Amino acid sequence: MNEQPSKEHKLRIGIDIGGTFTDVVAQIDGRFHSAKVPSTYPDPSGAVANALETILERVALPAQSVTGLAHGTTVATNAAIERRFATVGLLTTRGFRDVLEIGRQTRPELYNLNFEPNPTLIARRLRREIGERIDAHGEILVAPDRAEAIDEAKQLIEDGATAICVCFINSYVNSTNELLVASWLRAEFPSVQVWASAEVVAEFREYERFSTTALNAALGPVMVNYLERFANQVGDTGVRVEPTLMHSAGGITRLAEAATRPTSTLLSGPAAGVLGAIRAAQPHGEDHLLTFDMGGTSTDLSVVYDSEPEMLRLRYVERYPVLGSSLAISTIGAGGGSIAWVDGGGRLRVGPRSASSRPGPAAYGHGGLEPTVTDAHVVIGNLPANLRLGKALTIDRDAAVAAMERVATPLGLTTVEAARAVLAVVNTNMALAARQSTVARGIDPRDYTLVAFGGAGPLHAVELARELGISRLLIPTTPGTMCAMGLLVSDLETEFTRTRLTALSPTSLRDINAVWDELSEPAEDWTERQTQEGERAVRYQADIRYRGQDHSLTVAVAAAPWDSDTIAEVANAFRAQHLQRNGYAAEDEAIEIENYRVLPRVMVSSGSPTEQLSPAGPLRSGGPGPRASGEVPIWGEEAGPTVSQLFHRADLEVGDEVNGPALIIQDDTTIVIPPFALVTVLFDGTLICDPDVRITSNSSPELVTGASAL
Repeated sequence: MNEQPSKEHKLRIGIDIGGTFTDVVAQIDGRFHSAKVPSTYPDPSGAVANALETILERVALPAQSVTGLAHGTTVATNAAIERRFATVGLLTTRGFRDVLEIGRQTRPELYNLNFEPNPTLIARRLRREIGERIDAHGEILVAPDRAEAIDEAKQLIEDGATAICVCFINSYVNSTNELLVASWLRAEFPSVQVWASAEVVAEFREYERFSTTALNAALGPVMVNYLERFANQVGDTGVRVEPTLMHSAGGITRLAEAATRPTSTLLSGPAAGVLGAIRAAQPHGEDHLLTFDMGGTSTDLSVVYDSEPEMLRLRYVERYPVLGSSLAISTIGAGGGSIAWVDGGGRLRVGPRSASSRPGPAAYGHGGLEPTVTDAHVVIGNLPANLRLGKALTIDRDAAVAAMERVATPLGLTTVEAARAVLAVVNTNMALAARQSTVARGIDPRDYTLVAFGGAGPLHAVELARELGISRLLIPTTPGTMCAMGLLVSDLETEFTRTRLTALSPTSLRDINAVWDELSEPAEDWTERQTQEGERAVRYQADIRYRGQDHSLTVAVAAAPWDSDTIAEVANAFRAQHLQRNGYAAEDEAIEIENYRVLPRVMVSSGSPTEQLSPAGPLRSGGPGPRASGEVPIWGEEAGPTVSQLFHRADLEVGDEVNGPALIIQDDTTIVIPPFALVTVLFDGTLICDPDVRITSNSSPELVTGASAL
C-alpha cells in the first residue's frame, strides 16, 4: 500500500462502522458526499468494501484517487462489553499481586447486600511476583533478576496466559526495571504479546495503571485481528493510502499505533461525531453545545463549552478503570434498534438490548420479530410505509405492527398506544441521561444549543429539547453520517504524558522545564515518523490541582520553556477553570502540577469549517417558500391522527421555514417536527429549530414538555 494516489483530486474518505449502519463520507474539492450501508456481523470490517464502492460510485472517481482514509469503530468497546478477552498474565513487584483485586474499595451500589464485584481482569493464579523495587523518587532499590523473571513468565504461559503484562510499582517515575524485564520476555517468548505499563500509560495511581494495561492486553488480539482485516479490505478495493483510526481523544492515528493501545479506541466513533458537531455549529456562532448522537444501538451525549469538548483522564469501561485522554461522552443503550419488552413486574422497558444490523427492526424486513424504537416510529407514522432508507431498505409497516403487538398485548394496549409508550420511555431515558450529564453537574442545559445527529437523533431531537428546556436545536446537513464527517475534520495527533508532582511556583521552574524537555524528545520523534502532508503543531496541557485534592483539572498551557510570568498565567487559568467547573476558586491555596502532557499534531484536515461541511450540490434560495410533497397521518395524539406535511430536505431552500406538524425526509435520517415547532434553513443547509414557538412568543420561562405540547 505504498503506491501514491492521484493528486488530480484531493479525495478524503471517512468511514464510521456502527452496530447497525456503516456511514461513509467523501470530501472532494471542498464539497462532501455521504452514504449509508448496512453493517456486517460478526465481522464489521466486511462493510468496508461496500461502503467504499458506494461512495466512489457517487463521486465517479477510481479508488486510486483517494488521498486520505480515516475510520471509526466500536470493535474494542463491543469486545469489552461482551468480555471477549485474551487470557492475560501479570508479572508485578513482590507484594503487589492483588492490586487489581483490591482496587479502590468503592461500591457502585452501596446498600445492595447482594452486590457482586466486577470479575478481576486477571485471575489470581495468573498473577505472579518478582523481586524488584523502585522508590517514589525513581531510585532503583532492587534490580530484577533475569532468571526469576523468565521462570515466573514461563509458569504464567504454562497456566494458559497468551499475553503478559509487566506492571511494577513506581514504574511511572522510572521505567528502567519494567522495560528491562519486558525486553527479556519478548526475547525469550516471541510468540507471546508483552505489555509494559510504562509504555501504555506512564501515570501514577497503580490500580488504574495496572487495570489500563491489563485491559489493553485483554483487547489486544481482537483489535489487532480487526485492524488487519480492515487494512486488507481497504487494499482489496484499490485504495493505496494507509488508513487511519479515530482515537478517544478526538484525533486520528495510524493503525499500527492504535494496535498498541486498544483502550484508546473505546470511543472511536462517538468522538468523531462530537468533533463533526462542533465544526457544523461554528459557522453559526454556536459554541456552547449539548451533542446528541442517537444511532441504531446507543445514544451518546457530550457537553461542549466554547467550542471545546470536555475531556476525561479516567473513565470506566464495564466498571474497569481506564487511564488516558478521552472525550467526556455519556452512553446509554437507547437507539433505533433498541428492543422494547415487558419485565416480570409488567413494566414496559426499552433497551439496552438491540436488534443490531441483523435481523434489525422488524420494519426492515430482515426477519426481525421483536419490537424496536424504529418499529414504534413506523407504527405511529413518523417513518411512513414504503419509505426507502438509502438504497437497501424499504419500510414494512405491517411487520412493524406485528412486532409491536408483542408488547401491546401483555400491556392491554393497542399497537398505536404501545408505540407511543415505547417512544415515551426511550425519550425519558435519554432526558434522564442528558440531565445526568448537565444538571447533576451544575450545568444548565438551557444555556446550550442541542446538536442532533445520528440516524435516529432527528426523530427524537425536538421532544428531547422540550424536555430539557432547550430553545435552540441545530440539525446538520447530513446528521445520519455526522460521525463519518467528523473523521474528515480531525488531525493526526497523539500524546506523551509524565507524572511529576511539582509545585506551581517560580521556585520549581527548573524542575518544570526539565519535565517538558523530557517529553519533547518522543514528541519530536513521533512527528518526524509521520509521512502525511500537513502543518506540524504541538499543544501543551497539564493536569493541575490544589495541593491535597484527589482530582485535577486539565488545563491548556503555554509552550515550554516557562518563566515566572507563565507560572502566574497558568495559575490564573486553573483558578478560572476551577471556578467554572466547581463553583469556587481559592486564591491563597497552594497549587501543584500532577501530570505534564505534550500533544504533537499533523494537520491533515484542510479548509474552513464552512468548506469542510459544504454539501455536494448548490443550495438554492429566493424561492416562493417550502412546498410539501404530500401529507401523512401521524398517530402522535390520543385523540387520533394528525395530518403532517411531508418535505424532502433536498427541496428546501435557504431561508425556508417549516412549521410543525411535519416530517422532513432525507437519505440518512427523518426529522420529526411536532406541532408548535419551527424549522428554518440556514445558509449552508443546516436546520435551526425553535422546539416550541409558544414559549418564545410568550417569553414564558415555563417548559412545555413533549407530552403537554401534543
